[in-house]
Amino acid sequence: MQLTLSTHLLVYSRLEDGVLGALARSGFETVELWLAEPHVPWRDLQATADLRARLEHAGLRAASVHLPFYPSVAELRDQGRKWSVLAQEREQRRIAVAGAAQGLRAAAVLGATRAVLHLGWQKDVWTPQSHAWARDAVAALLPPAREHGVTLLLENIISEGTRARRLVALLDELDPAGEAGVCLDLGHAHVEGGVLSQLQDALPRLRHLHVHDNDGGEDQHLCPGQGSIPWAEVLGFLQRAGYGGQGALEIRDASAGRDSAAQILEREGAQVRGFQQQWSRHGLLPAPAPAPRRAPDAAPPRRSTP
Repeated sequence: MQLTLSTHLLVYSRLEDGVLGALARSGFETVELWLAEPHVPWRDLQATADLRARLEHAGLRAASVHLPFYPSVAELRDQGRKWSVLAQEREQRRIAVAGAAQGLRAAAVLGATRAVLHLGWQKDVWTPQSHAWARDAVAALLPPAREHGVTLLLENIISEGTRARRLVALLDELDPAGEAGVCLDLGHAHVEGGVLSQLQDALPRLRHLHVHDNDGGEDQHLCPGQGSIPWAEVLGFLQRAGYGGQGALEIRDASAGRDSAAQILEREGAQVRGFQQQWSRHGLLPAPAPAPRRAPDAAPPRRSTP
């Protein structure tokens, strides 16, 4: 399995060269980019191509992206603006699907081969109409995902309509060829009381994991080991299943942007390394590097938009 770091941890920071250097020194070589402006300028394809070049210069690669579900960090925080493919208003649904489609194009520019999609928001009340809108959204996004060479991944997000068995059934209906898959968020499954059962339900389409911890009551996005997920059982399940996909550590910045990227990564680093050692003992990961490496400081070349 390949363990990556979601830049959700650094969502309050622009991914400038200093931040990328701190990421590279943290020991990760691959990341899952959180498509939210200004953290990632995903709607500007030239800026997106430049980001790919700067990632590569720092020794990093975007393995996956999280498709956008709000216009920008500031608009979500200050105005509560959200995007949802399950919105009641048709125009809002159109905006959400168009944003996800544009995110798939950005993923291709970034060189990412996987893209995670939210169907609505946590604790949405799903109706028969919600299921129809979800079906419409996935049907609309499968063709651009295929066009851009990106695997579309549906995530369980603590709602009845996005439990693993529902997502598998939806994909079996719309994607019988098996091109798309499920991103099983272990923290979300734990809040719903069934991390092992949802892993089992997701297994036929399991391509990706979101890895974080919580106390079983709130979606806290803690470093693994800081909550109550039964990690030994989870790791044993994945080992027996022969899971060889990706897992993105999706930890939340407890400082809400007050600390620098270097401070955040240093604070979480020891916990992450301990977690990597646990996974390596189960044969799911190689042993973590004993010491972080330094990233080069020279300016990277500009990359043209494909």
